[in-house]
Amino acid sequence: ADNPVPSLESLGFTPEEIRTLEHPDSRGVLAFKGGEAAGIERVEEYIWRNDCLKEYFETRNGMIGPDYSTKFSPWLALGCVSPRYIHEEATRYEQERVKNKSTYWIT
Repeated sequence: ADNPVPSLESLGFTPEEIRTLEHPDSRGVLAFKGGEAAGIERVEEYIWRNDCLKEYFETRNGMIGPDYSTKFSPWLALGCVSPRYIHEEATRYEQERVKNKSTYWIT
């Protein structure tokens, strides 16, 4: 049976609420999107494309900006990304790029 995902309107959201959801608060540091694909994308972005893992120890307590800390928590908390996957990527990073105090804190 075909069971389409219900629309926001059918779930009782008002047009104003839907506009808010479609345009997240600009004060947010990331546009968090759910799901495994988005979680893996964040891991790839943080570790590989932005090469932030090597500086994690120095930046981990920063609050403003997408690359202060990992921001993996939402995906970890909901089971979209496993700790094992992050550990494997961090270990691979250590083998391919650099192993230091920052990578130790992630692994």
